Amino acid sequence: MKRLSILVILLANLLTAQGVENNTITICWDTSFSMLSRDMEKEFEILEKIFKRSPDQTVQLLLFDIAIEEKVFQINNGDWSELKTTLTSVVPDGATVYEGLAAKIANKTVYFFTDGNALVPDEVLPVKKGNYVISSALDRNEEFLKKSALVGRGRLMDFAAILPDNIKATAAAKELPNKKEITGTVYIDNVPTNDIEIRIIGSNKIIKTDSSGKFSLPAVPGDSILITSRANKTMKTVPIGYFNKSLDVFLKANVTTLDEVVVTEQRVNAISEDLVNTGNGLKSKEEIGYAVQSIDSEDITPIQTDIRQSVQGRFSGVNLGPGEDLTQVTMRTNATILGNNYGLIVIDGVPMEQNDSSFGSSSNAASSFVNPDNVADITVLKGYAATNRYGSAGNNGVILITTKTASYGGGTGGTKNTALAQNNVYDPEAKITITKSALTKALETYTDMDKAYGKYLTLRNFNENNDSFYLDAFEFFKDKDRKLAARVISNLWEKNIDKESYLRLVALSLRYLGDYDAVQILNNQLNTVKPTALQPFFTEVKLQLEQKEYQAALDRLITLANGGAYGAMDVSPINKSLEREIKNLIFQKRDVLDVTKVAEPYFKNTQMNVRLLVEWSNAKTEFNVQFVNPQNRYFNWEHTSAANSGRIEEEVSLGYAMEEFELYDDLKGNWKINADFLGNLERDNSEPLVLLCSVYTNFGYPSQTKKLVWLYLDGQNPKKEIIALKI
Repeated sequence: MKRLSILVILLANLLTAQGVENNTITICWDTSFSMLSRDMEKEFEILEKIFKRSPDQTVQLLLFDIAIEEKVFQINNGDWSELKTTLTSVVPDGATVYEGLAAKIANKTVYFFTDGNALVPDEVLPVKKGNYVISSALDRNEEFLKKSALVGRGRLMDFAAILPDNIKATAAAKELPNKKEITGTVYIDNVPTNDIEIRIIGSNKIIKTDSSGKFSLPAVPGDSILITSRANKTMKTVPIGYFNKSLDVFLKANVTTLDEVVVTEQRVNAISEDLVNTGNGLKSKEEIGYAVQSIDSEDITPIQTDIRQSVQGRFSGVNLGPGEDLTQVTMRTNATILGNNYGLIVIDGVPMEQNDSSFGSSSNAASSFVNPDNVADITVLKGYAATNRYGSAGNNGVILITTKTASYGGGTGGTKNTALAQNNVYDPEAKITITKSALTKALETYTDMDKAYGKYLTLRNFNENNDSFYLDAFEFFKDKDRKLAARVISNLWEKNIDKESYLRLVALSLRYLGDYDAVQILNNQLNTVKPTALQPFFTEVKLQLEQKEYQAALDRLITLANGGAYGAMDVSPINKSLEREIKNLIFQKRDVLDVTKVAEPYFKNTQMNVRLLVEWSNAKTEFNVQFVNPQNRYFNWEHTSAANSGRIEEEVSLGYAMEEFELYDDLKGNWKINADFLGNLERDNSEPLVLLCSVYTNFGYPSQTKKLVWLYLDGQNPKKEIIALKI
């Protein structure tokens, strides 16, 4: 009853105040998705009384969600029917963003109609003395509304506060004023695991993870959570920070006793030392009956700038003459005078064009494009070892080169080359089948985007909680009406404010649209969620480059490459991307840059036919990037627990989700690059995966071009083509 009395008094004060102020007002009308629960009748009652009290007014209307639309109405003799029609016709959609309102407000008297569901931490409404904040939505942020009114010395009219359920909820919240609910998932060996014991250190209360590895418990900043599993012999302590709302905890099984750790490590080392690349995968030297010679990256010195230097003199019976390319290697006495004596070079499982010493041959194959710094290992196969895998093409011996890009640590402790796939023949007639949703089919019948948007709003009533629905709509609008596309995709921000992967998903999508202001807001939010995450820093650089802030971008790149402002960040996972961005920026824009403090190695630009930078929304997703060469041979880069158990954990820990790929013209023709969605680590999680691919052609050359490719993958359409190109 007390709250109702206060509300009546505020309404009376509102009308009194309106009578003494000038006849120009601003109405800020929240049109975001969360306003679906607004009580339009109550809000219209307030407007009716305002215009009855002051019947002749000029009204500035600011309709806002992720963008702001301004309209002006002239109210005469209390007739505000045109304004009412406009407000009635607005269907809530998109994210709640208050940034930009302050710059748009033109009048002293302002009425904010909003639910206060701010998406940006520490944001407040631009309320000033005498302004009114009015909320009728059931699902509102009471704390935000109160804070905004208090800070701005405005007045709050919260209709939902007088409802019995909300009064009870407010009383209950006072019992735990400092507690916040922490949710999370526990993974053991990258698998969500149930029955893991979790408790706050200092408390005897124990909870356990559910069948999906999830947990929830109240905590305060400064608490530490102890996570233990006796069955898996593992434990971990995780501190709760001020910004923590959700946690992903990765543990390894059987690591709590010192003896087991030592024995396991020794066993891994012993196996690793005896494994060699045979062209059919990694095998122990003891298992094969023929000689195989290998060297790894530690045997390749920095002074070797050509791959031939890395091979010359390192293998018995392998010969290269002065000035000869690696493709002109011979591995035995010339067996034929007129025939070909040159060996076969295979890079990441893909045979190169073979040079030919035959009489009259005009072959110009070359391997000079291979960067020794990017070589993980080199293996020489002769005799049966070569012909067993490569047939007659291996008669003169084979040199296998595995790059660091395609080689990484596997779960067994050895090195797995994902390019050396057996039976890796791609059927050129095979078509990737795309199943169109009902929404996509419906939207494709329209050429008028306003009508298409109306259809989307109608169908949304049946698909409010379907992520793919919003992604299908975005895919339709993104190249036709970018404003509508931004509003549509921002719903996933509005609906998943605390989920890092969804924030990334929306940020990647808005980057495709070029909505850099909104991306900056999201990027700041991601940085707040995890201040040491690498991806937001890299995104900041990309935004500066897109907005032609070249000096700021270079300074930030150099700082980041040096480990951040304090040199403490581990940037090794994205170091290659940083190096390429620095070199290319200097090459492209040196005339407008201050490079006096730039180290000398950055002045030597990296060049390639195609550079592919792939960024994705959810680090806890398994997928493949498939490369199909002109010979219809394919190899996969695998983002899976099976291929690399530590990669996903590292991405979550360091806060990045990106990878670099490159193509050179050693194999000319048509290439295809596909993406294949395999699912999320949390098997009950149906969250789609969004990829933003930056495709640079002639990278590092004056003729360099860039194309952005956006696509999403889910269970309905798990495989899509990223791009087809010709080299």
